[in-house]
Amino acid sequence: MKIKKILNNNAVLVGKDGKDFIWIGTGLGFKMKPGQEADEDKIEKVFVLHQKSSERLVQLLQNIPIKYASLADDIIKFAKKKLPYQLSDAIYISLTDHLYNLVKLKQEGISINNRLSWEIKKFYPMEYTIGTYAVSLIEEKTSIELDEAEISNIAMHIINAQINDDVDQMEDIKLLTKKIKDIISIIRIHNKIEIDESSLAFERFVTHLRFFFRRIEANHPKNEVGNPLLVHVIERYPEAYETTHLIEEYLKVTLFDDEQLYLTLHVQKLIEK
Repeated sequence: MKIKKILNNNAVLVGKDGKDFIWIGTGLGFKMKPGQEADEDKIEKVFVLHQKSSERLVQLLQNIPIKYASLADDIIKFAKKKLPYQLSDAIYISLTDHLYNLVKLKQEGISINNRLSWEIKKFYPMEYTIGTYAVSLIEEKTSIELDEAEISNIAMHIINAQINDDVDQMEDIKLLTKKIKDIISIIRIHNKIEIDESSLAFERFVTHLRFFFRRIEANHPKNEVGNPLLVHVIERYPEAYETTHLIEEYLKVTLFDDEQLYLTLHVQKLIEK
C-alpha cells in the first residue's frame, strides 16, 4: 500500500480503497516519503480504526513513542479475549495516552491514585483482572514498578470503552459506582442481610445494573407491554419486589413490567439464604 503520511521512523499511515490503516514496524517510516509503497515485510502491528479514531491516533503517534501504542494494543488484545462485550475504538487513544503519561509521571516520582480501587475490584472483576495483567506487562516492558492503584486506573479505561462509543462522552464512572453502591446498600438494609459479594449472583446483578443504567442514559425505548409473569413473581417474592420499588424510587425512574421482573429476580437471588 502507498504511504499517506509518515508518523515517525516506525509508523506510517497507509490507505487503500478509501480505507486508512496505521502500520507499525521497525524502520517502516525511515527515509520514506508519502506516495511510496510501504514495506509490508516490516509490519509488526496493524491498526484499522474508524476515521475519527484513526485521525486522533495519528495525531497521538506523531507526539509520543510508538512503543506505547504497541503496549496498549497488547493489553487491548488480551482484554478482547476476556470480555463478553465489544470495546470502542476510543480505547486505543485513551489507553496509549494513559500509558505514556503514566510512565512519564512515574519517572518523575509521581503516582496516580485511585480512590475507587476497592469498588472497581468488587464491581468490575473482569476489568480488574485485565488491569492486573496490564500492570504486569507494563512492568515487564518498562522495568518500572507500579502501585496497585494502577490496576484500577487501567480497568477504568476498559470500563469507559465499553460504556461509550465516543471518547468525548465517557460515562462518569464515579457516579455509576456510587449508584451501584447505594443500590447494594438499599438491598442490604431493607432485607437486613449481608450480601456475598464474591458470589455469582452478585456478579450477575452488578452486570445487570450496568447495562440497565446504559439503557436509561441512551433513552432506549421501553417495552410497555405487560408481562403476566410479574404477577407470579410478586406473589412468590414479595420482599424482593418491595426492594425493587425502593430501587425504582432511588433512581427516580419508571420501570415497566419486564424490567421490574428481571430486577426482582436478581434481587431475590441476592437475598435468598
